[in-house]
Amino acid sequence: MTNKQIARFLKETASLIELTGGNPFRGRAFDRAARTIERLEEPVEDLLAAGTLTDIQGIGAGLAGQIQTLLDFGSFELRDELLAALPPGLLETLRIKGLGAKKVRKLWKTLGVTNLEDLEEAAVMGRLAELDGFGAKTQDNILKNIKLLKSYRARRHYATAIAQVEMLVEALRGQPGIARVEPAGALRRKLETIDAADLVVATDDPATARASLAAVLGTEDTSDILEASVFTGALEDGLPLRVYFASPQRFGTAWWRHTGSEAHVAAFEEAHGAPADQADEAAVYAQAGLAFVEPELREDADALRAATLPRLITEDDLRGSLHNHSTYSDGAHTLRQMAECARRMGLSYFGICDHSQSLRIANGMPVERVIEQQEEIRRLNQEFEQDGDAPFRIFSGIESDILADGALDYPDDVLASFDFVVASVHTRFNMTEEQATDRVLRAVSNPYTTILGHPTGRLLLAREGYPLDHQAVIDACAQHGVALELNAHPYRLDLDWRWIRKATRQGVMISINPDAHAMDGLYDVRWGVAVARKGWLTADQCLNALPLDAFTAWLAARQTERVV
Repeated sequence: MTNKQIARFLKETASLIELTGGNPFRGRAFDRAARTIERLEEPVEDLLAAGTLTDIQGIGAGLAGQIQTLLDFGSFELRDELLAALPPGLLETLRIKGLGAKKVRKLWKTLGVTNLEDLEEAAVMGRLAELDGFGAKTQDNILKNIKLLKSYRARRHYATAIAQVEMLVEALRGQPGIARVEPAGALRRKLETIDAADLVVATDDPATARASLAAVLGTEDTSDILEASVFTGALEDGLPLRVYFASPQRFGTAWWRHTGSEAHVAAFEEAHGAPADQADEAAVYAQAGLAFVEPELREDADALRAATLPRLITEDDLRGSLHNHSTYSDGAHTLRQMAECARRMGLSYFGICDHSQSLRIANGMPVERVIEQQEEIRRLNQEFEQDGDAPFRIFSGIESDILADGALDYPDDVLASFDFVVASVHTRFNMTEEQATDRVLRAVSNPYTTILGHPTGRLLLAREGYPLDHQAVIDACAQHGVALELNAHPYRLDLDWRWIRKATRQGVMISINPDAHAMDGLYDVRWGVAVARKGWLTADQCLNALPLDAFTAWLAARQTERVV
């Protein structure tokens, strides 16, 4: 468990204490400890093992013991007791933007609000506006956020869903009656969020296959008996599951039909007619005289109309990892650990982009810390050059905060000391589209900006991004030679893949960045590659697919242009 995850549990406990009317001093102690742990450079687990966690101000023996229990069992007694004292649905109301623990407690005790549905009813009836500290505007905003949150409930992140489905598919393979089983639908098309998981099963014995499926799921087969070709159920977390059965002789056609979107299937059939039964999915396209269309491209008719289809990017095409964090700011692992992990992955370069000084909540680096990090980078690069292994280099980058007026954090002389700059927005999300766009355009036009980081700031199923004129931003990136980040964190996947083709058509490079805050986060590039393929991205359009020499030359050319 990372320091950030531990801090999240402690912050939640502070909220639970306030919700239950507990000792406010105790709640503040948990909150302060959470902030302290977020800023620690050394992993809490290591400090506990060394017996030095209690040397940190604000963390006594009692709290250290609760953290140890959290690491061992995933929770601790106080947290469990507090959760048991609250209505089960009350915590979900804390996810509503603008509602902290104090306001949620007031709603609970004054209006009897115990869940999202109670909150919505009170807002619709105008009862929130009557409470001190709320008002009509707050009530309207709460209603809008409830609508968003309820829509999020029905969906899952692609990374969450595919993990469950891959385990289910593995468990089903070789079961009685099942000749073959494969993912289909939006999951196979790698949409960033999905509302159901689809599978296609090849079988000559549907009844036995259904029984096997029910046994593996640990449930009864309650599907409509009139729909013998479909099994409906749910995954462990409640995500709806649909399983389609087809004979091995028509498996390919069924897999094709249940993978493509309605628009893609309809466009195919309008142009080529309904496909004949095929055992192999590729034969469906071949029979129509078409090249095989990768599942990620089956959202509409575009791939069917294309004269040629590109060879889409794969994880194996990536040569470097840019935009990563270390213990110099809010990462869980040291610079050396992060770089060596990237090297073990077979990469040839690694970009470190810790947070800049204004983002204090993420332990942003003051100038003195920047100098210290750059000296360590030089030492590590010398070490890598002399060890006789394949060439590997660390590049000195920074995730520079885009300030409210569009300026970059740090003066120009500090920005000039970095090999590259990822410019990102982290605050003031409540701007109008015009204000937010002007802010980003000014940052893009800054000669030190190399990559525009997570361009909309969205968090999938949690937070809508700030409004932007995407085309204006793409135009500016093309004009100034700035790359667009596709942030590969499965909860971001930002830039949205729907804008990738528009950007690459204008010559804008895409950088698939993990935004890793720990070593395992480096592997998040798989999610970025998945959605990049949906945007028709090829290796030659991806900045960090450039070989080390080419990437070094690309950075040098930008620096030359800046001087000129």
